[in-house]
Amino acid sequence: MKRRSHISVAVAMLAVPTLIFAWVAAEMIANDIAFLSARSAENDAALVESRVSAGLAACVDRAKHAAETAVASVSANPTADALAELSRSEPYVRNAFRWVAGRGVVYPVERGATQEERRFLGRYVTLFEEGFRKADREFVWKSWFEGDRLSFVGWRTAADGSVIGAELETVAFLAEFPSVLSDAAGDGFVLEVRDGSGGALFKTGEVPEKKAPDAVFTLSSVLPHRTLAVWRTRPQGSEVEGLGALAAAVAVGAVLFLLFAAGAIMLVLDARRERRESEKKTSFVSNVSHELKTPLTSIRLCAEMLSEGRAKDDAAKERYLGVITKESERLTRLVDNVLDFGRLEQNRRKYDLADVDLRDVVRDAAESQRSRVEAAGMELAVEVASEPAVRRVDRDAVSQIVVNLVDNAVKYAADGKRLDVKVGSNGAVTVVDRGPGVPRRDRERVFERFYRCDDSLAAKSSGSGLGLSIARRLAEGMGGSLVCNAREGGGAEFKLEFGGGR
Repeated sequence: MKRRSHISVAVAMLAVPTLIFAWVAAEMIANDIAFLSARSAENDAALVESRVSAGLAACVDRAKHAAETAVASVSANPTADALAELSRSEPYVRNAFRWVAGRGVVYPVERGATQEERRFLGRYVTLFEEGFRKADREFVWKSWFEGDRLSFVGWRTAADGSVIGAELETVAFLAEFPSVLSDAAGDGFVLEVRDGSGGALFKTGEVPEKKAPDAVFTLSSVLPHRTLAVWRTRPQGSEVEGLGALAAAVAVGAVLFLLFAAGAIMLVLDARRERRESEKKTSFVSNVSHELKTPLTSIRLCAEMLSEGRAKDDAAKERYLGVITKESERLTRLVDNVLDFGRLEQNRRKYDLADVDLRDVVRDAAESQRSRVEAAGMELAVEVASEPAVRRVDRDAVSQIVVNLVDNAVKYAADGKRLDVKVGSNGAVTVVDRGPGVPRRDRERVFERFYRCDDSLAAKSSGSGLGLSIARRLAEGMGGSLVCNAREGGGAEFKLEFGGGR
């Protein structure tokens, strides 16, 4: 009896702390999963908001550009008929006007000939009375409120000193907003644009009943005094998996302490891994969005300067065309990397293998980057062996590996002033820089997707963290290898090798 009593006590002593530990661990896991879910919802909502802001800004910019072009098409001293025709013929112009210092508005005529003109004059009476002290030859746009109604009015100074301007027809570009919201929302979100008093202006579906928005953003940079409310309508996969794993962990923990502990640790690690992956993906999307926006902005600016005839001489035109070419190449490299990354992630990358002399491929790829390397202040030295280095590889894939390695050196090792690209007698391809080098602990991690090892260097150089990852996966896809070593005397050496030489 005593022995049975001791066994019962021992079982109870084991069971009680086991259940307590299981409960504590379950609470910890639940908190971690709740944090992951909240963080995921915030990140997703932020991505949706950035897509909405970009889409709405594009609609408003198109309308403003059309209005500016229409106003620029009239003469310096337009007649009333010409301004009236402008309002009738241009869909994005609601009202056109002309203002002269000392006389005020000369069109529309005082008190307005039509009801719309009278409303227009009354709407902007303070603007016209104060005058246009900041008028400029370039267009100036101003948002205007009448009650809670938002309007946009723009103007420029004509050659005779008078001011010619237009009020946007907001209905024309507001009609484009629902499609922008629908595209941004997809099938996982409900979006609602609200006015200053909280009233709904546009929404993409039925708002979840009695549920506050997951996030609310201001749209002041696009639409002053307007906000965007975001609801997520379906749970993310990580939430469902996490809750199921939590229930399993609690059940196992009630039976056996060691199994529960192991399961809890695995779940915590998995949740943290998911969170890190989510943060990396969010950072990747942000970096790529910035990388895409920067060259696009430069290209658009230079194109507008050329189209509007602001380049007064051939040297200026050549400079603008050079910027467009350079930024287009940069944009192409980024898009190619993103597309290749997607194909590699889905195992859809196909290789056209053939016997290729690595000397020719590497030389051509390196030389194609010479101008970019030299523009970064580096000297490029290309050296190939005298004997052929024939390997069975995909020529385009090898070329992309070399370009990505050179691109990496330009971004992070430009201070070294020299870059060596070599094909040795054994067929090994090396790209050697004299920059700060890669710490031993990071020589494998630099090939991980999204990874950028040095925060100070990453802050100075933009990038998506995909170049080296793509390079290694391409090398391995052709049966080769790509490793990172330290260069004697400082710097980094990336070595690409393929077996089966001929």
